[in-house]
Amino acid sequence: MSRWRYYLPILGYHRVGSSKGDHVPTVSEESFERQLAFLAREQYRVLSAEELATCIDQGAPWPRRSVAITFDDGYEETYTIAWPRLKRFGFPATVFITPSEVGLQGFATWSQVCEMGQDGMVIGCHTMHHSYLPTVPRERLQEEVVESKRIIEQQVGQPIRFISYPVGGFSSHVQAAIRAAGYGAAFTTNRLSPVRGIDRFALRRIKVTDRDRNPWLFRAKLSGYYDLFRQLKDPS
Repeated sequence: MSRWRYYLPILGYHRVGSSKGDHVPTVSEESFERQLAFLAREQYRVLSAEELATCIDQGAPWPRRSVAITFDDGYEETYTIAWPRLKRFGFPATVFITPSEVGLQGFATWSQVCEMGQDGMVIGCHTMHHSYLPTVPRERLQEEVVESKRIIEQQVGQPIRFISYPVGGFSSHVQAAIRAAGYGAAFTTNRLSPVRGIDRFALRRIKVTDRDRNPWLFRAKLSGYYDLFRQLKDPS
């Protein structure tokens, strides 16, 4: 896809709250609040993952001045800090969780995940073990993308239609496994797709960190042309 073509900004958050000095991209509570307030003030339309999928199904162009919000990993702060603010602004979002990490220290519990899912948050899958899928042996892919989906569906009582690739990596055989598992779309990071146009199994997201407290950087990421300013990596 041409870098000059508009691409709907899909924001990818991880942790919202205090930095813990680890590798996890973190956005402070204050910065997150300002970002949501900016979207509201500038009258951005915040799309759900379901609305994104509908646009693709209908062959409709990405709606301008729109944005989607996603979270990876299912940290406890997604439930305690991010979700209450999203509800206050009336913004939908998607959280991709890893079943093997649910309930561990620092991560949301199944009860919290279910509550978010019942209260409007779209729940997605982030594989069973947060594995880098291009290097996972093919015989293990079933556990990573099929069994994880089954467990989440059993816990939340809802179909799981979306998955995000850990570290963004994917390959043609990974995408084939995702399709076969019944997912409707898959989200990556700054990865190129071999498919021309919109690849519903490689929807690019833009990582948000606390550097984006700079309003001009955040505006750039919302422009729809941020691919001009970042390196797009090979899928795997």
